[in-house]
Amino acid sequence: MIANYTTHAANERTFLAWIRTGLAVAAFGILLAKMNALVGKSDSLCASHGSVDGSPALVAAIGHWFGLALLVVGIAIIARGGVSFERMRSEIDGEEVKKLPRTCLETGLSAVLAIGVGILGVYIAVR
Repeated sequence: MIANYTTHAANERTFLAWIRTGLAVAAFGILLAKMNALVGKSDSLCASHGSVDGSPALVAAIGHWFGLALLVVGIAIIARGGVSFERMRSEIDGEEVKKLPRTCLETGLSAVLAIGVGILGVYIAVR
């Protein structure tokens, strides 16, 4: 039997949740970046709906950079999960009791994602 098996299994499940979240954010970023190819083809549709001249190009540029930013955030989430997994794995088998250091990374990543979703929601509501 593996020592501390249930704790190791919980650590692995947490790691897989970080991976799943990072992949979802990165995939959404790729989708946003690639959707801009469709925006360029729908210029005539936007013009018929009364949009301001040049706005499709601006929307395409914003969507492209926002998508790339989400891709980077997704990669950061995956990297953070890997670092945390390795740190916890070594701590679980340690003999001494340690207090985990406090980090603001999770809060920062959550804030970036919340702001991104808010911007996307406003964009969808206005459009």
